[in-house]
Amino acid sequence: MNLQRIFILIAAAVLTAAFGQYYFRKKKPLFKALATCMPVAVALLYTLRAGEQGRFVSLLILAGAFFCMTADVLLELVFLAGVAAFALGHVCFLTAYIHLAPVCLMTIILFLLLLTVMLLLHGKFLPNFGSQAIYLVGYGALLSFMTAMAFTVAVQSEGPAGKLMAAGGICFYISDNILGFRILHEKNNRLSGAILLALYYSAVYLIAAGLWFLP
Repeated sequence: MNLQRIFILIAAAVLTAAFGQYYFRKKKPLFKALATCMPVAVALLYTLRAGEQGRFVSLLILAGAFFCMTADVLLELVFLAGVAAFALGHVCFLTAYIHLAPVCLMTIILFLLLLTVMLLLHGKFLPNFGSQAIYLVGYGALLSFMTAMAFTVAVQSEGPAGKLMAAGGICFYISDNILGFRILHEKNNRLSGAILLALYYSAVYLIAAGLWFLP
């Protein structure tokens, strides 16, 4: 099983990087979705072999990765629909993390710190969105809580599973903030785009890969 796990994770990582790089160069939406499809496959393969104890968490991670893949397509068509799909993905990841580790004081402190950082970075633009600003704050709160819970899982669990999921949460947090900066400041340079995609694909992959190291 160890060799099978290594093969699956390495193959998925290579294909994610290859499809992601092709999308970055050619801007073909199909390859953006194909890159995210690899972590979906990783989560699906684990779910098919998961026992009773790990199936609920694996289904949540699988659903979260699937929503991210869906968001990749929707962002190219209707931006707000893509954001909504990402939000659903974060809800799935968050629910999985809460199932793995209880919310504690550290979670609340991290959540407040992460949300404060987002408000400091982007808060001055909120008045421009009028009544829709509440949705942006809500998304930021959801992203911050998901990332804080990923940290909590890493601290409270043994083995690499929690560490991989925490790394995925951090990558998601940074990539979404880069995306917000690019949109709000209208600075869509190639370097920030490359960093954004690398962090985003790493986020979904690391969260899905973490399943394979659950006890």
